[in-house]
Amino acid sequence: MNDEELALNEVANFAEYVKSRKAELGLSNEEFGKTTKVSGGEISKITSKNKKSVSIHSFYNIAVRSGDSIENARDAVYKHRNLVLVEDYKLDKRTNFGFLMHKLFEGENTFEIIQAKTGINKQRLTDLYFNTSAPEPYEMLLIEKAVGKNPGELMKEYVEKYPVVKKKKDE
Repeated sequence: MNDEELALNEVANFAEYVKSRKAELGLSNEEFGKTTKVSGGEISKITSKNKKSVSIHSFYNIAVRSGDSIENARDAVYKHRNLVLVEDYKLDKRTNFGFLMHKLFEGENTFEIIQAKTGINKQRLTDLYFNTSAPEPYEMLLIEKAVGKNPGELMKEYVEKYPVVKKKKDE
């Protein structure tokens, strides 16, 4: 499957997941939105599959605030993805200076190691680290594994520290 097909699958799976959580709790879009701190309009867009991808904020808040686990949400939404770390990864060779910097300052979870372990494309990881991209939930799940965190642990920290801030229309 290519990236577009994967994203379409995830959007569809997330829509079904949200519908099942709403049904289990017996809540309308607005009530479910209040429970999960995701707007009723956003819930409507998710359930009608009117999204291009799954937002990490919506994924986390819906799973956790609806009383489910990240693991259950992951298994429902990303059943078509391989979320296993690369075991026999190889790192790009560094220069002597690069090796010295790694040894003295970087620690064990460098950009290269996370890229190699997760298999996330180098440009995509660059966009996550240095440009304006936000991680997709599946990327965060892989990164959490790579750095030894439990599913949802780093996601929680990210979502709480960097909430979605909506700009007013007149700004």
